[in-house]
Amino acid sequence: MQPAERVKAYFEREAARFDAIYEDRKPLHQRLVDNVFRRVIRRRFELICALAPQAGPWSVLDVGCGPGRYALALAARGAMRVVGVDVSAPMIELARAEATRAQVASRCSFHASAYLDFPSVERFDVVVSTGYFDYLTEPDRHLGRMVAQCKGRIYATFPKRWEVRTPLRKLRFFFERGFVRFYDAGDVRALFAGAGVAPERVALLDLGRDYLAIARP
Repeated sequence: MQPAERVKAYFEREAARFDAIYEDRKPLHQRLVDNVFRRVIRRRFELICALAPQAGPWSVLDVGCGPGRYALALAARGAMRVVGVDVSAPMIELARAEATRAQVASRCSFHASAYLDFPSVERFDVVVSTGYFDYLTEPDRHLGRMVAQCKGRIYATFPKRWEVRTPLRKLRFFFERGFVRFYDAGDVRALFAGAGVAPERVALLDLGRDYLAIARP
């Protein structure tokens, strides 16, 4: 099985569990595990939801949207059009159901597709991609397309290569037959430079386990 197929299979199996990370109502033991091992997921969510909203009408592309938590939160914060793309059909089903429940379905469009196969040339004010570059064999192609589709800011996360939990993640994905990759700050800056984004237009925030890149292409 190719890396992309392994990643797709992993998230199809884990869709509900991954979505539960964002829920406050869950068993105590699960809250403790998420607080210790997945705190960065909530941290980057809070940061992007605080930084991304703009004045006037604005649009969002969420690449690797998963269950749509960013898409729904940004729609609730004023985005007039939100497009989410994810390779996992179960994730997209969760996103659509949650958009209906949150009464923002009229402004949200979710698509089960590999991003590079998604047929769109639309440009967006905000492009979000979190927990996505972890699983790419050709990150430069994906970032290049995001830059081409962005007319405002990109918010993207990259798991750090040298971090205490990195060996644990590698081991977990090995046993779960998944695929994961890691980056140092130079890797991230080189990716953006290769996509045509000048170094002074990229800020890197160190979130502990991840880098959050904020770019103005």
